[in-house]
Amino acid sequence: MSGTKAPKVPMSPARPQSTGRRKQIVDAALTAMISHGVHNTTTRRIAEAAGVNVATLHYHFHNKEEIIFSAMEELASRYRDTLSAHFSQPQSLRDRIEYLLWFIWGEIKQAPGEQLVLQEMTLYVLRVSHAEHLAAQKEREIKSLYSASMGHCVDVGPDDEAQIEELTDFIYACFVGILNQWLATRDETSLVKTTGNLIEAAQALACKLLPHCSR
Repeated sequence: MSGTKAPKVPMSPARPQSTGRRKQIVDAALTAMISHGVHNTTTRRIAEAAGVNVATLHYHFHNKEEIIFSAMEELASRYRDTLSAHFSQPQSLRDRIEYLLWFIWGEIKQAPGEQLVLQEMTLYVLRVSHAEHLAAQKEREIKSLYSASMGHCVDVGPDDEAQIEELTDFIYACFVGILNQWLATRDETSLVKTTGNLIEAAQALACKLLPHCSR
C-alpha cells in the first residue's frame, strides 16, 4: 500500500558471548538449506545441524526469517571478501567487467548450491508478509558487490557513481538470468556464449555511460 512501510523482522538484541554461537547456527542453516532447500529447512532441522537445542536457537534468533536474513548477510560477506582478495590489483573498467563476470561464474560453478539457495531465499521471503522487504535488501547487498568492484577501477572516479550503478543494474539483471538458466539446464556451452555476449554489451554500455573509460 502506498505510503506504508513494511514492518521489519525483529532482530534479536546483541548478547554477550553470542557471536560465535550465532555464526554456528547460520553456517548450519546454510548447509541445511543447500541440502534440503529453504522451504524444507525448519528451525528444528537447523538446530539439529548446529548441534544445539531449539530453545538455544530461539535465544539467538526469533524465527526462521531472521536466520535467513543472517544467512544472506553471511553469503554477501563471503563474496565480498573473495572479490576483494581476487581483484586487489589495478584494472580498467573494461577489463574488470570481463574478468569479474568470468570469475563470478567460476565461483558459482564450484558451488552452485549457494546460488540456488540465494534464489530460494528471495522467493521464500517474498511469500512472508512481514519479511518481503528482505528480498529487496538481499538484491541491494549482492548488487553492491558488483558496483563496488567496478567502482574501484583505475579509470573510474567518485563522480561516476550514478553511471556505475546504472551499469551494475544492467549487468546484474542479465547475469542472474543467465546463471538461473544454467542452474535449470546445466548447459555450459550456452552460458559461455551468452555471458560473452553480455560482456560485450556491458563494455559497450560502459563506453556510452563513461566515455573517458574507453580511452
